[in-house]
Amino acid sequence: MVSKPAEVQPIAGPKRKGRKSHESEASTTRFFMGDAGTDGISLQREFKSEVEAQLESLKLNQPYHAVESWKAVADLSNGSIAVEKRAFNSKT
Repeated sequence: MVSKPAEVQPIAGPKRKGRKSHESEASTTRFFMGDAGTDGISLQREFKSEVEAQLESLKLNQPYHAVESWKAVADLSNGSIAVEKRAFNSKT
């Protein structure tokens, strides 16, 4: 007589934490094509999305550049100074 194997219940693992809100703000990242030289990077053409920059990079066989904007803010709420970074929308 062959018995049915017992059902195995999956073990619940730890829940994954989501990203912090300031890390997920796409508006802080801007994408450009440009030239990288010994004196720095010359950003020449901006794209609306990373996908557009990737496609242009593929066509031209050149790297694209991503620029993030952050602003330092002092938090005095705990009686001491803590410096935090906050997303900064540089498109004004």
